[in-house]
Amino acid sequence: MALDINASCPDFDLPGTDDKKHSLASFSDDLLVIVVSCNHCPYVVAYEPRLIALASEYGPKKVGFVAVNANDATRYPDDGMQPMKARARERGFPFPYLRDDSQAFVRALGARFTPEVFVFDRERKLRYHGRIDDNHRDASRVTAHDLRNALDALVTGASPAVTETTAFGCSVKWK
Repeated sequence: MALDINASCPDFDLPGTDDKKHSLASFSDDLLVIVVSCNHCPYVVAYEPRLIALASEYGPKKVGFVAVNANDATRYPDDGMQPMKARARERGFPFPYLRDDSQAFVRALGARFTPEVFVFDRERKLRYHGRIDDNHRDASRVTAHDLRNALDALVTGASPAVTETTAFGCSVKWK
């Protein structure tokens, strides 16, 4: 079961593709977007350019982004740390890409899909949860920019008109 809106972000201390450990406290941005992600899911692959663009656009507005991969790397070797490092480098991720090998953090979020987005405010309370937008196949055919709309509201101090949407993608590959 996913976190309820206004619930606190679970703490984490996870290794990144940058060879550093990242914890909840290491992010000082006004908003923190956590994307449950992976390397192999076609939905994630389709959304990567949009996530990179959003992170670059909203970074100056004090919105931090982080991607977290918790997939079972034993069954899905493409989701191990070395392939993650290669992907982050090749794609030029402007955000940390973390490995949740124990799956504890992603379980605490209640995530079920890749990609699945959780947006936390300055107090690290959940303000938006769900999908990035309504069309993974074709960015030009998006009619509901859910993540962007939530961020636009939150950066101005308003509440998002829509706080929850149904994420879609590949299932998290649990151990």
